[in-house]
Amino acid sequence: MAGVGRFISIETFAAIITWAVVSGSAIWLMLQSDGFSVLDLSAVVVCFLIFISCFLIANADYEVRLNTLLKRGLLFAQYAALLIVAIFVPYTYIAILSTIWCAQLPYFMRLSYAICLSFLCLLPLFLIFSFYWHQEGSLLTGILFWTFNLFALVVMNSTRKESVAREQSDALNRELIATQTLLNEAAKQAERVRIARNIHDLLGHHLTALTINLQVAYRTAEGPVQDNIKQCHDLSKLLLSDVREAVSEIREKSAIEITQTLQALVSNVPQLTIHLNIVDAIMINDVKTADTLLRCTQECVTNTLKHSQASELTINLTDKDKVIYLTIFDNAHHNTTKSLVYGNGLKGIQERVNELSGSVDFALTPSGFVTNIRLPEPL
Repeated sequence: MAGVGRFISIETFAAIITWAVVSGSAIWLMLQSDGFSVLDLSAVVVCFLIFISCFLIANADYEVRLNTLLKRGLLFAQYAALLIVAIFVPYTYIAILSTIWCAQLPYFMRLSYAICLSFLCLLPLFLIFSFYWHQEGSLLTGILFWTFNLFALVVMNSTRKESVAREQSDALNRELIATQTLLNEAAKQAERVRIARNIHDLLGHHLTALTINLQVAYRTAEGPVQDNIKQCHDLSKLLLSDVREAVSEIREKSAIEITQTLQALVSNVPQLTIHLNIVDAIMINDVKTADTLLRCTQECVTNTLKHSQASELTINLTDKDKVIYLTIFDNAHHNTTKSLVYGNGLKGIQERVNELSGSVDFALTPSGFVTNIRLPEPL
């Protein structure tokens, strides 16, 4: 069972087993009876296959996520296939497949609507069994099957809520890890700057004073002592130069490591493959700039998951001529004839970028949604 779980969910596996037993037994009974033609048998087999195929396509985790309209079409095709089977065979137990169908409804509508629809979907089935096949007790059978469907609806609705809560928890956990990584980098940067400042202000100041005093002593001294003072003066100048180089090196290496922060944010995002491309030479010395890059990337990932059917997201971070460029684009197919609606997410990105005197533009293209952010490097 654990091996199956790597390929399909346990819910999907249970649905396949249920479908196989119901469809297999119905086909076997038809073969045992002389009241069905080859055409009847063929139609039933095709409808059973359509039902399970549409179910698997609608519920499988594909690299290209299906949009809601297509999933609703697949849901309608399942129900149509079930009705056709009911017309060809008189076995009321095929209504078990309606439980599989109803279990998908919580993913498309509120639970109250799904419960009403689960009742309405059984009504045509048992009207067929009552008036077309003249089955006795169809009303009671229909009510019993509806209770099964009701139970499946409630269970799947709870499962869906748990899944949504888990995804939200994972997203918050990724944001927390990314923020913690950024804070750690900011703390390291502050400590490096503090050390560099202390070295410059304290040691550099004393060495400068020592150098000046040695220079004065050299000019006033005579004989062999003057040569010794000159040697000490040259050593102090060399040491002062080394201190300045060390301070400059510490400041240069105090840049925030943005790569680890963004990797923590985009790792293990469900249903989305993220490509993160960051040039090695990029230097970000300002915590607010790094935080803006992090939050804008986070918003783009969230928007992609919520509002597009993209399977891939590419993030490019580069710098050139004292400007940081963040380009993010997905691979979803968008309707370019529609005007772009600026929701809270896009407005939030604009506000963050404008605070740093940067610029941002968004573009709907046939190959994906593109976000271009430009931020000036802090002085």
